[in-house]
Formats: sequence, C-alpha cells, structure tokens
Amino acid sequence: GTLQYMAPEQLEGKEADARADIFAFGAVVYEMATGRMAFEGKSQASVIAKILEIDPPPISSLQPMTPPALERAVKKCLVKDADERWQSAGDLHDELKWIAEAGPQSATVAGAAPTPAAIGARWRRVVPWVIAGILAIAVGTVAWMYVRTANDSAASEPVRFHISTPENAVLSETGVFAVSPDGRQLAFTAAGADGVQRVWVRPLDSLDARPLPDSEAPGAEPIFWSFDSRYILFYTGGKLKKIDVAGGPAQTLCDTTAVVGGSENRDGVIIFGQSGPIMKVSANGGVASPVTALSPARGDTFQDFPVFLPDGRHFVYRITSNKAGNSGVYIGSLDAKPEEQNPRELLATDYAAAYVPPHGSAPGQLLFVRDGVLVAQPFDASSLALTGEPVPLAESIGFYSSYAFFSASSNVLVYKAGDLSSQPTWFDGTGKALGPAGERGYYLTVAISPDGTQAAVTRSDSQTLGTSGVWLLDLSRGTSTRFTFGSGPAFSPVWSPDGSQIVFASSRASRLDLYEKPANGIGNAKLLLKSDEDKVPTSWSRDGRFLLYELGGPKTALWVLPLQDGQKPFPFLSAGFNNIDGQFSPDGHLVAYVSDESGRNEIYVRTFSPSPASANSGSGGQWLISTSGGIQPRWREDGKELYYMASDGKLMGVEIATSPVFRAGTPKALFQSPLLGVGSLFQLPVWDVASDGKRFLFPAETTEQANPFTAVLNWQAGLKQEQ
Repeated sequence: GTLQYMAPEQLEGKEADARADIFAFGAVVYEMATGRMAFEGKSQASVIAKILEIDPPPISSLQPMTPPALERAVKKCLVKDADERWQSAGDLHDELKWIAEAGPQSATVAGAAPTPAAIGARWRRVVPWVIAGILAIAVGTVAWMYVRTANDSAASEPVRFHISTPENAVLSETGVFAVSPDGRQLAFTAAGADGVQRVWVRPLDSLDARPLPDSEAPGAEPIFWSFDSRYILFYTGGKLKKIDVAGGPAQTLCDTTAVVGGSENRDGVIIFGQSGPIMKVSANGGVASPVTALSPARGDTFQDFPVFLPDGRHFVYRITSNKAGNSGVYIGSLDAKPEEQNPRELLATDYAAAYVPPHGSAPGQLLFVRDGVLVAQPFDASSLALTGEPVPLAESIGFYSSYAFFSASSNVLVYKAGDLSSQPTWFDGTGKALGPAGERGYYLTVAISPDGTQAAVTRSDSQTLGTSGVWLLDLSRGTSTRFTFGSGPAFSPVWSPDGSQIVFASSRASRLDLYEKPANGIGNAKLLLKSDEDKVPTSWSRDGRFLLYELGGPKTALWVLPLQDGQKPFPFLSAGFNNIDGQFSPDGHLVAYVSDESGRNEIYVRTFSPSPASANSGSGGQWLISTSGGIQPRWREDGKELYYMASDGKLMGVEIATSPVFRAGTPKALFQSPLLGVGSLFQLPVWDVASDGKRFLFPAETTEQANPFTAVLNWQAGLKQEQ
C-alpha cells in the first residue's frame, strides 16, 4: 500500500489481483539491486505519473554487473499492463531459481568488455550475495502470496499505509479527522490554498481529497459522521451543522456553544458534547436538550465525546472532574432523565474512548489510549462490560487537549502519531527563530508580563486540559515555577498593569470562576468573581480599573468587571453572536475582539465606554479589521499596530491610526506561525508579543506534528490471536 510500490491498476482504481503484488515485488528487487527506488519524485503526483507512464532506468545502467536474465525478470515484474507481467508467483519463483543456478554463464556485462577472468572473478564475489538476498525475499513473498490465495479474503492480515494531506492544504492545528462508519471515507478539516478552513473528504479507494462547499470555518471541535455515512456533522458559528458528502448546502441542526464529539443512532437521534452536559437533537434539527447533568458531588466540569452503543439507547462518554480519580469514560442512557443519570464507570482516564462494532469473528471493541499507546479491549454491549485484555494497536498517539488522534470503523483504523509538546520560543517579525525561552512541555496559553521579564503560561502535566495550571516562566533564564495549586485546572492568566497581580480562571467549584493572586506567588488565590456561568479573563485595562472576561452561555459574551468596590459586572458585547478574546488598547479607549457575526471569526475594534448604560448599546464606533478570518488580536505597546492570527495560521499585522479619526490599514502577513493549536476552549491566547513589537513568543510545536495519517485496513485481524 505504500505509494512507490503500488501497481498502475491500483492507482487507477481498477480490480487488482496477485499480479499487483508481483509488481511491488519487482520494485523491491529493483531497489535492492540498485540502491534507489524504481519510481521517485518530488511529490505524490510525480511518483504516480512515473508509475503510470515511465519505465525506470535499466538496472544494468546503474549496476553494470547485473545478469541480463535478472534484469529481464525484474523488467517483466514492472510492466504497466498486468496481462504482460509474470502471471503467477510460481512462475516468478522458477525464473529466479533458474537465474541462481545458471551461475556466471548468465552474466553479460554492458559497456566496455573486461577480460573473461575479470568477469568471472567479479561475478563469483558479487552475484551469490545478490541472488541469496533476492531469493530470501522471493521465498518469503511467494509464501505470503500462497497464503493469501488460500484464504477466502485478500485482506486476511492488517495492511498499513500513509495518507498525506492534499498539496496546498494545511491540516487543522488540532488534527481533527473521522473515519466514516462504513470505513470507506476519511473526513478531516484543513485550510486550502485560499486560506479558508473547510471539511475535506477523501475516499480511501482514491488518491484525491476534496473540500466540501459550504463547510467553511469549522472550529477546533471534532467532526463526526451520521449513522449511514452520508453526512458529516461539524460546528461553526455557534451552530451544529450537517452536510451531505454527495453535495449540497450545509443544514443547521441547532444552536450550541461548542461541539466536542458526537454520535447518531439509527433512529436519527444525535448526541454531542459541548463543554457541559451531553446534549441531544433530532437529525432533522430542532432545539438541543440535555441528556445528562453535571454532578457537583462527582466534581464534573465537562462531559463530552459521546458514542452510541449498538442498542442506540446506551452510549459511552467522557467525564472530566476536578476531583482526583473521578475523570474517566462512563456509560449513560437515553432512557434516564438528566438528573437521574447514574453513569457506570468503564475506565479511569483523561482521554476519550470510542466503541467499534463486531467485525467477522472479532467482538465489539472499546478503543482508548493508555500511556500514549492506542489499545483495543473487547466490550460486551449486552452486559455493558469490558472483557478480555487490552491489545496494543499503535504507539505514540498524538493528542490535542483530551482529543486523541484516532478514529475507527469495524474494518479501518486511522491514527496520527506525534507528541503535542512544545517549547516557548522567540521569533522575530519575519518568523526567524531567535532561541528558546523555556523548557519543553505542554503549553496552552502565554502572557508576557508588563516589564517583559516573565511570562505567565498555562501548562499541563500531560496533553490534557484537566491537568493544567498556571506557571511563571523566567524569560532570561528559561526556568519555570508553578504558580497555582489545588484541585481543578487553572488557565488563561492575565497580568495587572503594574505586574503585581495575576487573574486566572479555575474550575475549583465546578464552574470556571475568576481568581486573583499576587504575582510574587506569596499567599493564596482569592475568589474574584463567581457565578453559574463559565468565565475566562482576557484583558486588564492599563489604568487598572476594568477587567474584560468571556462569559459562557448559548453565545459567548464579553463582560466587564469593574475593580472598584461595590460595582457590578456589566456586558460589553452580548449580542446574538459569539464575542471572545477582548483586548484593551494601550490607552484603554478601544477594545479589539473576535466575533462570528459575519458567519466566521473576524477581528473587530470597538470603542470602550466605562458606563454600563452605553457599553452594550452599540452607540460607539465599530470597525472590521481582518479580511479573511482571524482570531487572537494583540496590540503593540504604542497602540499603532494590531496583530492577529489568520485562518491559515499566518500572523498578520495591521497599522492603526486613531487621530483625527480611527483608521485601519490593510492586513499584511508577517510569517507562518509555529503554533501547536489555537486553543480548544474560548480560543485561548496561545502567543504574545513583546512591548517593542519586534519579538513574538510562541509555544513552538515539535517536528512530530508533520506525521501523516496512518491507515490500517482489516485492523481487527491482528486482534484474533491476542484475544
């Protein structure tokens, strides 16, 4: 299945038989004899073109001592037309055996004719080793071909191959992808040549992937398939949508704040996670309603990644808790009321799991990750219990937050390897790396202190948000010290203007509340703001009077917390759109923020009024800054330039003038960011700019992120002997 060894009929999607294996065998022998591949190119397209149209150079042109009979045998293996190749492994085996037995007399050297004695001496030294190696491979390959012929199915063993993303397409930073239930298609999110992120589909029997029109700007949330493999469901613009892979416009199913995994049963009931309880909605659309409820006693903070079991009533899902030992994979039911759910724990883990139906003689399996290894364990759907022992499938599985990079149907497994650790690194305005600013780890947010000597970062002990805490990074020494302690994750730190205080979000009391702590680390954090909604701080005004924060709900709103005693919070932007990541300008008169009011995330600037009566009235000025999508705005220290991340991952710069009137310049691309991701919750601020606007601090990703998808056909065949 590796591209360079695939026969022309396989590339053209035609019927393939054992003669395709003979073609692959010829390519292997060619490579053994010459030290180079038979078909090479700078791209997949050029390799395919050579396989379909061009014969490789003769072996003798690269290795003059090659016996003509051997060259003839290999050349016949590599004929484009399968009818003109060796027709059976047996015939090829006999030919190779004859070549080996023929000895020196079969060697005729091309080029200048050496003496017969020299020919004989060279032949006696070289050829036995070449023939021995080729025969060893031939015997093994022929035996494997015979085994395949003896079986009813040509796919009696797992077959692995790589799937690369299309040329001129950039895979979603979070690695979002999903295999269809019928195992025939792979869906993933990527930005195309136009920089717009869409849902893409690649049939596994094709070499081409195509973007789906009307699937623009899907978020970082995982996508999933309908029960019949006809639709892909995705989140964008505060809505859950579905789109037919055969074509047509996307259909809106319901409003929601997020979609964190989902599943559909055969009755057309869709369940999905949304950073709260599990929700359900009809496949025809409607108002989403809760299926489960967060349990304060258990310390629930999130419930997500639900997957239906075969009866269409029970499902497995993940619960994240701020109490030790309570996070894990549980079983829920559509037949119980949300407040009456009594979920049964299957696994103690911070990561999501997936159920795969029985296939052939293999039972149903629960797939999950343990210590970075993807494993499968038999699961009895009738008794709702794990049986047998887990069997490893793949190592070094990649993650983003609690989302593990794997997806499976009963016959196809696709995964993406890699370690999502990163290293805080300085970059100049052209994207040139200036050197590391801290040690490697799992970083989610970065905020440089007002004096530029430190950075408050959100850092996890593992690749999940559930273990995150705030750390202080010494930018001159590259050392870090833990800043927050206690139960529940803490993240998104914001500095006070004088650098003496840090405000952060934490779910110590189930919901995300705002806490404040002295930046020197002395003393305990004090509760700054508590309510029934999730809250995340984003910016502190330069005069120290106001704190901007995001308030969760059906639509995420931007609110203002006055820091003078006795004043209550008031909304800054709470229209019927998601408004996030508000950033005060240095003079405090403007706020840059992200809104999806146009249907996708764009950067806007709006005047700030400290009056609750006028802040949310829309009476102030508002200006669109980005031109093709954007998130995470950041001001330069003098307020004359605004930076943001474009949808294609480029860092953009926009000149800003405020006198005599507000005026924004044309956005200019500075460089392709090295970001690991854009934050899976409230678009967390994962980078920052130094006060001089000449240096940028990013948690730079590891090289492993370039790993392509790995697909395993007939993956359950490898479980039969183990289970």
